[in-house]
Amino acid sequence: MSDRVTPPAEAARALRDIERLRAQGRASEQQSRWVGVVFGVAIFAELAAPDFFGDGVRSGISLAVTALIVAYAVMLRTPRGGALLGRPTRVRRSEISPRFARVAQMAIVAVVLLGFVGAPFLPDHLFPYAGTVAGAVLGATLILFGRGLQRGLNSLAMRGDGKHGMNGLAHGSR
Repeated sequence: MSDRVTPPAEAARALRDIERLRAQGRASEQQSRWVGVVFGVAIFAELAAPDFFGDGVRSGISLAVTALIVAYAVMLRTPRGGALLGRPTRVRRSEISPRFARVAQMAIVAVVLLGFVGAPFLPDHLFPYAGTVAGAVLGATLILFGRGLQRGLNSLAMRGDGKHGMNGLAHGSR
Protein backbone atom coordinates (compact mmCIF):
# COMPACT_ATOMS: atom_id res chain seq x y z
CA MET A 1 0.00 0.00 0.00
CA SER A 2 1.21 3.50 -0.74
CA ASP A 3 2.04 6.15 1.83
CA ARG A 4 0.66 8.85 -0.44
CA VAL A 5 -2.39 10.66 0.79
CA THR A 6 -5.17 11.00 -1.72
CA PRO A 7 -6.73 14.44 -2.28
CA PRO A 8 -10.12 13.42 -0.81
CA ALA A 9 -8.43 12.06 2.32
CA GLU A 10 -6.32 15.20 2.64
CA ALA A 11 -9.41 17.39 2.21
CA ALA A 12 -11.28 15.40 4.86
CA ARG A 13 -8.37 15.76 7.28
CA ALA A 14 -8.20 19.50 6.61
CA LEU A 15 -11.93 19.86 7.29
CA ARG A 16 -11.58 17.95 10.56
CA ASP A 17 -8.72 20.26 11.57
CA ILE A 18 -10.80 23.32 10.71
CA GLU A 19 -13.73 22.05 12.77
CA ARG A 20 -11.41 21.35 15.71
CA LEU A 21 -9.99 24.88 15.50
CA ARG A 22 -13.48 26.34 15.24
CA ALA A 23 -14.53 24.51 18.39
CA GLN A 24 -11.42 25.79 20.17
CA GLY A 25 -12.22 29.32 19.02
CA ARG A 26 -15.76 29.17 20.33
CA ALA A 27 -14.62 27.66 23.62
CA SER A 28 -11.98 30.35 24.06
CA GLU A 29 -14.59 33.08 23.80
CA GLN A 30 -16.09 31.95 27.07
CA GLN A 31 -14.63 33.40 30.23
CA SER A 32 -13.70 31.39 33.27
CA ARG A 33 -16.36 30.55 35.81
CA TRP A 34 -14.62 32.55 38.55
CA VAL A 35 -15.16 35.77 36.57
CA GLY A 36 -18.92 35.29 36.69
CA VAL A 37 -18.75 34.52 40.41
CA VAL A 38 -16.69 37.67 41.12
CA PHE A 39 -19.07 39.90 39.15
CA GLY A 40 -22.14 38.19 40.64
CA VAL A 41 -20.82 38.88 44.15
CA ALA A 42 -19.96 42.47 43.13
CA ILE A 43 -23.50 43.07 41.87
CA PHE A 44 -24.93 41.63 45.07
CA ALA A 45 -22.59 43.75 47.22
CA GLU A 46 -23.41 46.94 45.34
CA LEU A 47 -27.16 46.48 45.65
CA ALA A 48 -27.24 45.00 49.17
CA ALA A 49 -24.68 47.20 50.95
CA PRO A 50 -26.99 50.24 51.34
CA ASP A 51 -29.63 48.03 52.96
CA PHE A 52 -27.20 46.92 55.66
CA PHE A 53 -24.79 49.85 56.04
CA GLY A 54 -26.86 52.87 54.99
CA ASP A 55 -26.75 55.13 51.98
CA GLY A 56 -23.29 56.40 52.89
CA VAL A 57 -21.62 53.32 51.40
CA ARG A 58 -23.11 53.78 47.93
CA SER A 59 -20.28 55.93 46.60
CA GLY A 60 -17.55 53.69 48.01
CA ILE A 61 -19.03 50.44 46.74
CA SER A 62 -19.78 52.01 43.35
CA LEU A 63 -16.17 53.16 43.11
CA ALA A 64 -14.95 49.65 43.96
CA VAL A 65 -17.22 48.05 41.35
CA THR A 66 -16.11 50.62 38.77
CA ALA A 67 -12.45 49.80 39.53
CA LEU A 68 -13.27 46.10 39.08
CA ILE A 69 -14.87 46.78 35.69
CA VAL A 70 -11.90 48.88 34.54
CA ALA A 71 -9.46 46.16 35.67
CA TYR A 72 -11.50 43.58 33.75
CA ALA A 73 -11.47 45.72 30.58
CA VAL A 74 -7.71 46.26 30.84
CA MET A 75 -7.10 42.55 31.42
CA LEU A 76 -9.11 41.65 28.32
CA ARG A 77 -6.74 43.78 26.22
CA THR A 78 -3.56 41.98 27.27
CA PRO A 79 -2.49 38.43 26.43
CA ARG A 80 -1.73 37.48 30.03
CA GLY A 81 -4.90 39.09 31.34
CA GLY A 82 -7.00 37.39 28.68
CA ALA A 83 -5.48 34.03 29.53
CA LEU A 84 -6.09 34.62 33.24
CA LEU A 85 -9.73 35.42 32.47
CA GLY A 86 -9.97 32.22 30.41
CA ARG A 87 -10.09 34.02 27.04
CA PRO A 88 -6.78 33.42 25.25
CA THR A 89 -8.13 34.39 21.82
CA ARG A 90 -10.23 37.20 20.45
CA VAL A 91 -12.87 37.19 17.77
CA ARG A 92 -12.02 39.22 14.71
CA ARG A 93 -14.18 42.32 14.66
CA SER A 94 -15.06 41.70 11.01
CA GLU A 95 -16.64 38.37 11.93
CA ILE A 96 -19.24 39.85 14.26
CA SER A 97 -22.54 40.26 12.52
CA PRO A 98 -23.27 43.95 11.83
CA ARG A 99 -26.96 43.29 12.45
CA PHE A 100 -26.22 41.86 15.90
CA ALA A 101 -23.91 44.78 16.70
CA ARG A 102 -26.61 47.31 15.77
CA VAL A 103 -29.26 45.53 17.82
CA ALA A 104 -26.91 45.21 20.80
CA GLN A 105 -25.97 48.90 20.63
CA MET A 106 -29.62 49.93 20.41
CA ALA A 107 -30.51 47.71 23.37
CA ILE A 108 -27.74 49.27 25.47
CA VAL A 109 -28.86 52.79 24.53
CA ALA A 110 -32.48 51.90 25.33
CA VAL A 111 -31.58 50.53 28.77
CA VAL A 112 -29.46 53.58 29.60
CA LEU A 113 -32.17 55.99 28.46
CA LEU A 114 -34.83 54.06 30.33
CA GLY A 115 -32.67 54.23 33.45
CA PHE A 116 -32.15 57.98 33.18
CA VAL A 117 -35.78 58.72 32.35
CA GLY A 118 -37.36 56.19 34.69
CA ALA A 119 -35.10 56.57 37.74
CA PRO A 120 -36.71 59.78 39.06
CA PHE A 121 -40.14 58.13 39.04
CA LEU A 122 -39.14 55.06 41.05
CA PRO A 123 -39.83 55.10 44.76
CA ASP A 124 -36.77 55.03 47.00
CA HIS A 125 -37.73 51.75 48.64
CA LEU A 126 -40.26 49.37 47.17
CA PHE A 127 -40.09 47.20 50.28
CA PRO A 128 -37.53 46.59 53.03
CA TYR A 129 -34.31 45.03 51.71
CA ALA A 130 -35.40 45.39 48.06
CA GLY A 131 -31.77 46.01 47.05
CA THR A 132 -30.68 42.82 48.76
CA VAL A 133 -33.35 40.80 46.96
CA ALA A 134 -32.53 42.39 43.60
CA GLY A 135 -28.80 41.87 44.17
CA ALA A 136 -29.29 38.24 45.14
CA VAL A 137 -31.45 37.54 42.08
CA LEU A 138 -29.15 39.34 39.62
CA GLY A 139 -25.94 37.97 41.17
CA ALA A 140 -27.26 34.41 41.29
CA THR A 141 -28.46 34.70 37.69
CA LEU A 142 -25.01 35.79 36.56
CA ILE A 143 -23.28 33.07 38.58
CA LEU A 144 -25.61 30.24 37.55
CA PHE A 145 -26.53 31.18 33.97
CA GLY A 146 -23.78 33.59 32.91
CA ARG A 147 -21.79 31.09 30.84
CA GLY A 148 -24.89 29.83 29.04
CA LEU A 149 -26.05 33.37 28.33
CA GLN A 150 -22.59 34.26 27.05
CA ARG A 151 -22.52 31.18 24.83
CA GLY A 152 -25.92 32.11 23.39
CA LEU A 153 -24.92 35.71 22.74
CA ASN A 154 -21.67 34.58 21.12
CA SER A 155 -23.55 32.28 18.76
CA LEU A 156 -25.93 35.10 17.85
CA ALA A 157 -23.06 37.51 17.26
CA MET A 158 -21.10 35.26 14.93
CA ARG A 159 -21.40 35.99 11.28
CA GLY A 160 -21.84 32.83 9.30
CA ASP A 161 -23.31 31.09 6.34
CA GLY A 162 -25.65 28.94 8.40
CA LYS A 163 -23.17 26.08 8.62
CA HIS A 164 -21.35 24.98 11.72
CA GLY A 165 -18.03 26.61 12.32
CA MET A 166 -16.31 29.92 12.39
CA ASN A 167 -14.37 30.11 9.10
CA GLY A 168 -11.30 31.76 10.60
CA LEU A 169 -13.26 33.63 13.22
CA ALA A 170 -10.76 33.41 16.04
CA HIS A 171 -7.14 34.25 15.83
CA GLY A 172 -4.33 33.33 18.17
CA SER A 173 -2.88 35.45 20.88
CA ARG A 174 -3.86 39.01 21.36
